[in-house]
Amino acid sequence: MKTPLPGLLALLALFTSPALRASDPAPELGRLGTLLLEERFDGGTLPAGWTRNTGVLAVRDGALRAGERAADKHLGAFRKAVPLQDAVVQLDFKLEGARAFHLGFDPAPGQLKKQGHLLSLIITPAGWQITEHNNKADPASKNVVRAKASTTFEPGRAYTLELEMKGEQVVARVAGKAPLRAHATDFRVRKPGLVFRVGGPDGQDVVVDNVRVWELK
Repeated sequence: MKTPLPGLLALLALFTSPALRASDPAPELGRLGTLLLEERFDGGTLPAGWTRNTGVLAVRDGALRAGERAADKHLGAFRKAVPLQDAVVQLDFKLEGARAFHLGFDPAPGQLKKQGHLLSLIITPAGWQITEHNNKADPASKNVVRAKASTTFEPGRAYTLELEMKGEQVVARVAGKAPLRAHATDFRVRKPGLVFRVGGPDGQDVVVDNVRVWELK
């Protein structure tokens, strides 16, 4: 068999390079930088660095499954530590009975004079919204919905979510839906990682897979 020409090898390498996969996001707020995280959940156990606060969290059939547990009296909550600031998050998700799925962020320690969460993208079967969270240290503080749209997320159907943050801007995209855009001064701060929450009856889960996070330059 003849050895392929060097030019052909170079061309093949170009189109198979992980940095140029067609499934990579094309952000509108900047350009992709360093890949900070990639999780495909191919093993049978929870990868290192993923922590469960409440609810049920397990890896099954090559994906992460998470749900609420009524006995906890709190949404199912889990985290993945990955320090970031301006970033793009891409993941696949499927609502398998869950009534709500949150992808959120906390402010890194010392970044803000507030307690609690920073922001969340909240998805339900009937719509989605970007919420800036209240200051738990201030009884008068309230959550503020910065963007909201009614749209259908069908139970059992897989979706790819792309969320980008740069400075005060946040943009969320799912194919076939108008992007959701929001901004707030506090969104610009550093974040210690990803925060996920799931709401719904026991045994009604969200399935998450193919989680990737990049710097956004």
